[in-house]
Amino acid sequence: MFFTILAKEVLGVKENVAFNAATILSPLLFLFAFAFMVSGDVTLPVDTRPAAESSAFLQSAEQFRNPAGQPYLDLRPAQSATPDSGSPDRYLVDTEPTVTDDGVTGHITHVVNDVNANMTKNYANRLDGAVVHYLTTHGAPMTVSVVDAPRYPHDIPWGESFAVSTLVFAAMLAGLLFGQFSMTSEWENATTTILALTPRPRVVAAGKIAGAVTKSLLAGAVLIGVIAAMYARIIPHPVHLFAGLALIYLAFSGVGMTLGIFVRSTMTAFLISLVGSLSLWVGGGGFGDLSYFGAAARLIGALNPATYGIEVVRYGYFGAELGPYPLLWLVVGAGVTTTASIIVFARFCHSEKVAS
Repeated sequence: MFFTILAKEVLGVKENVAFNAATILSPLLFLFAFAFMVSGDVTLPVDTRPAAESSAFLQSAEQFRNPAGQPYLDLRPAQSATPDSGSPDRYLVDTEPTVTDDGVTGHITHVVNDVNANMTKNYANRLDGAVVHYLTTHGAPMTVSVVDAPRYPHDIPWGESFAVSTLVFAAMLAGLLFGQFSMTSEWENATTTILALTPRPRVVAAGKIAGAVTKSLLAGAVLIGVIAAMYARIIPHPVHLFAGLALIYLAFSGVGMTLGIFVRSTMTAFLISLVGSLSLWVGGGGFGDLSYFGAAARLIGALNPATYGIEVVRYGYFGAELGPYPLLWLVVGAGVTTTASIIVFARFCHSEKVAS
């Protein structure tokens, strides 16, 4: 019976082709949009006056790079006396910095041309870093040195890091959506009364969850293939990558099936899955480390399965270090949600039998 239900669920993909395709296309569109936005990676465009070739400081700033050799600044000569609304911030070298035995003199003006506080901070930090780089290379007497110490063996481009984190968003979306579809199809085909006749509801539930996981794995394989084509990289820990995604598929397929008992509309199921997975992904650090947002954000992240999923998937894809707890919590979470969803499904079948 288990394999019969599994085959039925997998072949049932033909019933909702548009929504099943959206399970793959939604994360892909999200990935392409944001990957394009961060394609410049750590390099920040900035207008300068004078042109870089006329300033020793600006020439030094052009060599201010991260450990992977990517420049932090893309210096461009200012084309007008005042910046327009579409221009980046400006660095004006009013007095060329000079290093002497008596200290450092000079004057540089940072013209802020963006109301975005985060971008203003980034431009200010880049200028500070460029000044330190200039003073270091020109032998200024300093008691403080700044060294970039990357966490990973090789610097990871921002766009690639974001792309890999979308695997977790896609995994939660696929699990929730396919799990709910396993029940919304029963409601829409008016076959829920048939479920009441099954002598082994737990086996049926296990088959439905397995079908949702199988379809999720296929959707995930497509997304991984796209990311691999965009960023050529040898995956150091493929077992952890597969295990992390599989556990997310399993946990959210169970949750999705349980929701599908109460959500009888395919459209409603799709919206719940999209909003829910996106919210969990953002709250779990999909856009970056939550430590920047205070204790409350860290507490919410600690209760969010996406947090642990992102840690495991990043370790599988990029390497570095992984503590024992993220994978353990995913195993526990998948076990609890799967068991609970099977119990809820069995009780639902019993209630349908009584009602009929």
